[in-house]
Amino acid sequence: MNNSKLDATYKRLRWQIIITTFLTYTVMYISRKAFAAAAPLLMKDLGMTMVQFGLASSIYYILYGLSKFSSGLLADRINPRLFLAPVLVVIAIINVGIGMTNSVTMLLVLYCSTAIVQGCGFPPIAKAISQWYSKSERGGWYSLWNTSHNVGGALAPLIASAVIAYTGNWRYAFYVPAAITAVQAVIAAILMRGKPENYGLPNVGEWRNDTKQLEINKRSETGLSMWVMFQRYILTNPIIWLAIGGDLCIYVIRTVSSDWVSVYFVDVLHWDLVRSNSLVAWFEAGGILGGLTSGIISDKFFGADRWKTILIYCFVLIGGMVCVAITIHMSYLLVALGFFIIGAGIYAPQMLFALGIIEASHADGAGAATGLKGGVTYIGAALAGAPIAMIETAYSWNGVFILLAAIAVTLVILTCVIIRVDSKRLPM
Repeated sequence: MNNSKLDATYKRLRWQIIITTFLTYTVMYISRKAFAAAAPLLMKDLGMTMVQFGLASSIYYILYGLSKFSSGLLADRINPRLFLAPVLVVIAIINVGIGMTNSVTMLLVLYCSTAIVQGCGFPPIAKAISQWYSKSERGGWYSLWNTSHNVGGALAPLIASAVIAYTGNWRYAFYVPAAITAVQAVIAAILMRGKPENYGLPNVGEWRNDTKQLEINKRSETGLSMWVMFQRYILTNPIIWLAIGGDLCIYVIRTVSSDWVSVYFVDVLHWDLVRSNSLVAWFEAGGILGGLTSGIISDKFFGADRWKTILIYCFVLIGGMVCVAITIHMSYLLVALGFFIIGAGIYAPQMLFALGIIEASHADGAGAATGLKGGVTYIGAALAGAPIAMIETAYSWNGVFILLAAIAVTLVILTCVIIRVDSKRLPM
């Protein structure tokens, strides 16, 4: 293959990979977040209590994290296409089942089953991105892909609210995403690809002559078993564990911000469902801005240093939280602006923590590293379920808000520690 043809093939497949993975995760989010968007009507119709809702969220995220961890170990050994298309099909089937059920118990079983399947989505995608985009450019590409979280998260409550408003039935908030997911399963089966070497292409670091990526490749031993690679490059890596701690903080704040918004604003402040869910859309829109800018900033201004960029956005997050606290009883637009800022301050660190963890591990360990991160950090998401409901019951929503403020301060401290530890490491 001559150089011009090689370049053309590489560029075409890279766009194919980024578009396919973007659409896949967007659709997975639309299916995943339908439950939170439909929660107020669903809970009333089936007689689900606040504690049951919180318990469902906690169990969901624990199962999701365990699934993410186990699938991450497999993702480094299996073609992403073999993961993603079947995962999407099963998600669509389960969503139809949720829409058909009249039992709280069965709904909870199906909802938690979705967690297991949804957890298999991210590790193979992370693996594909690490294989097709090199370190010095990965921040920009990864930030572009990462907006799929926000597009899906913003569309989910809007689609659910519109469908419920049109049909008068919360069940269609699950049927419509199921249909969308089934279509994406076909797209992923056709367009998804494995690593470049499978198609006669060189490693992406070699193709781009990226010295940072070549250094990662050089330090990554070859011929290691999955367990030895995981133990040597991931499990005993202090940077990865510190980053996981920071990401856990992010996931607590993010999950409360997205899953409890409609419940709080409908039940406590007596907003209507559409207006309450619109705050999630503002949150996700801010996330798009934060995710896009953070990757580019870390690549262009900090030499692909993810940690210093995270610290900047930690203060953006705190600023957004203060904005909401001050304006919550004053103006819808100001509250929406606060959620927009929080979204930027949440999704930028979330994206950069994932990217930093990938780059701190083995060149072929992206799936395992992100799987470990997901397994631990989704404990944070689980803590935003039943424990938040119990804290609200015991200390009111003021107790919840104080807890979130303490977690935000902890996030800043952890990020500063990561920067210090990373500065003492020998350069790659």
